[in-house]
Amino acid sequence: MNEKFITEVLQMAIGYWNLDQIQCKQLDSGLRMILQKYEVKECCTDIMDIEKSYLQYLQIFLIRKKTEGKSDRTLEQYQLHLSKLLQYLNKPLDKITEDDLFIYLASYKKSRNVSNTYLDNMRLVFSSFFTWLNNKGYIHKNPAIGLEPIKTEKKIKKPFSDEELEKLRRACTQDRDKALIEFLYSTGVRASELIALNRNDIDFYDKNAIVYGKGSKEREVYLTATASLYLKEYLENRVDTNEALFVSVRKPYERLTVAGLENIIKKIGVIAGVEKCHPHRFRRTMATNVLKKGAQLEEVKELLSHTKLDTTMIYCTVDRENVKHTHQKLMSA
Repeated sequence: MNEKFITEVLQMAIGYWNLDQIQCKQLDSGLRMILQKYEVKECCTDIMDIEKSYLQYLQIFLIRKKTEGKSDRTLEQYQLHLSKLLQYLNKPLDKITEDDLFIYLASYKKSRNVSNTYLDNMRLVFSSFFTWLNNKGYIHKNPAIGLEPIKTEKKIKKPFSDEELEKLRRACTQDRDKALIEFLYSTGVRASELIALNRNDIDFYDKNAIVYGKGSKEREVYLTATASLYLKEYLENRVDTNEALFVSVRKPYERLTVAGLENIIKKIGVIAGVEKCHPHRFRRTMATNVLKKGAQLEEVKELLSHTKLDTTMIYCTVDRENVKHTHQKLMSA
């Protein structure tokens, strides 16, 4: 039985930590030395009972998060990360320790080579779940409370420059794509918000639209004269009867999905020679440009439908040339 145990441990170690031949031999020798004092006996663990236990709490947790307004995409990430964690640990929830979580995160990073940002998002998911379990009295101690935030590189995510925006406009050959580009830039809507819009959601007279963002939060977004013009032309030239605001250009003219929208914008970017082209970058660009033109941060926060001002700060990039000009102006005074 000791031999079987050593073999299974080695197989698991190779799978999770990518051990080389020398490391495997060292682990094998170490296990054999330790197990000389012990006799390993195989026992049947009722995995189904453990799974039933955590699955029940996980479903309740996800339902609570959905009622709080979390998006389907966020809920999918919660379920994915928590299911993987709990299946890996395979122990009752109240027996999970801080070390269990730390070791899991460390081994996940090493085996999957994920970024620290991705790993910290996993930590936040675990923290949310175990904090909820603890607050509800389902577990006596929160194992995630001691997990420190994982340091991440703070990269400046740049908005599109005026030149890049013009290149994207010129790269559009379809009425739909012209309308898409202008609508994204004018409104700063999220991809999920755009694909949910219908034709009758647009008020061309007042040049605005009502969208439902995260947490089903309703807000008004605004169209520039250019965005309104291109959108109206696109809708007037459509031959389908689909109520969706944006649809595929070929039959059966289906409502765009988030993945479909991202693919369209990416292709336009390739044609235009603009790198890192995705729908969310228009949102950042709109926020940065209205700030540069004198809007208050609080106003931009409302435009983007952010709950916290800190989130808005992340989206908005300070123009380096403006900073340089301000420095020269003040220092020469």
